[in-house]
Amino acid sequence: MNDFAKEYKERTLAFLKKYFLLSLEDCEDVFQEALITLYLSAVEGKLDDLKSSLYTYFIGICKNKAFEQVRSNKKHCAISLDNDFWNENGTGEIMAKADKILQITNAEEQNCAERQNLVQTIVQKLPSPCNELLWSFYRDALSMKVIATMFGYSSESAAKVTKHRCMEKFNKSYQTAIIGL
Repeated sequence: MNDFAKEYKERTLAFLKKYFLLSLEDCEDVFQEALITLYLSAVEGKLDDLKSSLYTYFIGICKNKAFEQVRSNKKHCAISLDNDFWNENGTGEIMAKADKILQITNAEEQNCAERQNLVQTIVQKLPSPCNELLWSFYRDALSMKVIATMFGYSSESAAKVTKHRCMEKFNKSYQTAIIGL
């Protein structure tokens, strides 16, 4: 196990940092947790019938651990949708309308929670692949390259086009929800 860790540590940390945008400390934590999971899998005999290389299996564990880390890092309130969407569709007006309609003046945490709940509800109601794609991009902070691979798109460009269409659906639903409040 030590030899495996030494051989693949730098490569794995670079992968995690590039695709999940984690700090070096978080990458090291993910690496350690993945090693523990790999060890436990070996003890339980789960590695006896591997259909892939050990490193490929390990990277799968790392990805799952990295998703968990990204989610825990995003516990604070932040609705980060892409700049093109907001600039094209007048974010200032939408957010001002949302604040006014929700009648929240000095309670930023409640305001943030209300917006987050609204966004979460809308994204959950979007049809597949939009709901999964938007969660992967915004909540899990995955790159378009990773998303294209995960969801089987022929290219990163195809995934971007789908994301853009999904953002249009989201925008329409969001505006309807704000007006309907």
